[in-house]
Amino acid sequence: MRRFCLFQRGSTFYVKFWNKDLQKYDTAISTGKRSRNEALAKIQEWIRHGFNGRDGEKTSITDRFNFQSILYYISTVDLNEKQRDRLVDALIDRGIITEQATPVVEQPEESKEEARLLLPFLQEFWDYEKSPYVKEKLAYGQSIGKRHCYEQSSRINHWEGYFSPETRITDITKETLKDFQLALKDKKLAPKTINMILTAGTVPFKWVADRGELETNPAVGLRKFAGESKKRDILTAKEVQQLFSVKWIDERSRVGNLLSMTTGMRASEIVALQPVDITEDRLMIRHSYSFSDGLKKPKNGEERVVPLLPEIREELINLLMQNPHADKQFIFYGPNPDKPMNIDVLSKGLSHAYIEIKLTEKDKKEVDEKKKEERREETRKAMIKRGICFHSWRHFYTASLADRIEMRSVQLATGHKTTAMAEHYANHAQGDHLEAVSRAVSDVFAKVLHNNAQPPV
Repeated sequence: MRRFCLFQRGSTFYVKFWNKDLQKYDTAISTGKRSRNEALAKIQEWIRHGFNGRDGEKTSITDRFNFQSILYYISTVDLNEKQRDRLVDALIDRGIITEQATPVVEQPEESKEEARLLLPFLQEFWDYEKSPYVKEKLAYGQSIGKRHCYEQSSRINHWEGYFSPETRITDITKETLKDFQLALKDKKLAPKTINMILTAGTVPFKWVADRGELETNPAVGLRKFAGESKKRDILTAKEVQQLFSVKWIDERSRVGNLLSMTTGMRASEIVALQPVDITEDRLMIRHSYSFSDGLKKPKNGEERVVPLLPEIREELINLLMQNPHADKQFIFYGPNPDKPMNIDVLSKGLSHAYIEIKLTEKDKKEVDEKKKEERREETRKAMIKRGICFHSWRHFYTASLADRIEMRSVQLATGHKTTAMAEHYANHAQGDHLEAVSRAVSDVFAKVLHNNAQPPV
């Protein structure tokens, strides 16, 4: 494992040091440097001489890790009475606490009765309109979407199926959460699904603990289930050429898939595109769109610029001209003038085109409609099993560029938060930023674009 991980947020480089005792990276520390070389020099200085913490005191990396390890184990390990006594004795010997320290007192019954009920608390916490957590984040200028709150609130039904209506937040311990995890596992849910269900509660617990409404956060030290995410396949170069040689059921879908292939844009970013986002040779990725939140910042909250090939620019302009609404607010228009099309149009069009290229001539000439439909359904299921979907274009785009330009340029083009995530998307690869990306994109996709003879629908 690398001793530290260096990455960039905005224009500043941050570092995470590897704590081998805890087997995880430390929290991120700003180097205050905008140059990678200057940041590396700063990190080496910290490793040799230590650094000033928030209190102004010089601390070595080793001392920082030792303290974090002590704090972690005290917070997470279940101690018996004898171990707690020895810990208190050690703190008294160091003069950190006195023998007159206030002992832990059992919470009186009347106080327990005043504690909030768990399930109504979780429901309100993820109610976008009522949640004090949401109001607090928005007040501090942090982003949180209605869709995210909706997804979290939909996971509360698993909590409702396990915990009784009388359960209070003070009744929840790390052990009860572990039992809940195992109960979810018994339902044969995927590890990732279980972890997401747990976050519907662990995030609220941390929030109320930070506010002092809970003595301790019961989720501290709770281990997540490990499990590999389902790996997505990517389309071959031959399949891509075939896809854009057949007739698509919707011109907006064809252009949207073509755009994602050549820019790595997300579906929500594509439908949010407006005429003002198109320049001579690049696209300004300023928004994403969801029908619950409307126009909002792209994922990770960061706008970016991507090179726009001349052929794709022409496709976008032609599509804009087909927009039947007077103000032409969105390039990928929908039935309402103030809303774009549904993102499902993109995935449905890809699925239809994929089935078309996979059906044999015999399949297409089949006169029995039932057999023909069965063959189409088999092909659709095979596509799903491969993991091919609209999001696969991001993998295809990243993988296609990864062995032609350095990963930092790929990261900036795709909008990934870290190079590590960009590398994850690029694991399919066989072997000034905008210019490098533009040259690579032109080289990679030229053949597909020049052979794209799809007539407008």
